[in-house]
Amino acid sequence: MANPTPESIVEVVGASVANKGMLVGGAAGMVGWLSQVNWIGIAGVVVAVLGLFISTFFQIRRDRREHAESAARIQALRDQCRP
Repeated sequence: MANPTPESIVEVVGASVANKGMLVGGAAGMVGWLSQVNWIGIAGVVVAVLGLFISTFFQIRRDRREHAESAARIQALRDQCRP
């Protein structure tokens, strides 16, 4: 992708932030569980689950985009093969 579109940049940044959010949320949940401070553990779990949902959303969008690009490439190749 030589010239990324603003939409693809947003998706890459969103997926990256979501993945980091899952890691931070999981770590905070573990710290809260180990220190037996309930609100830290609950907040960590909430952040991790939110990161999971955001990551899943961006993965679904990426899969749809890649499927559409693949179908367009296949159609272009078929058009080239037809006389």
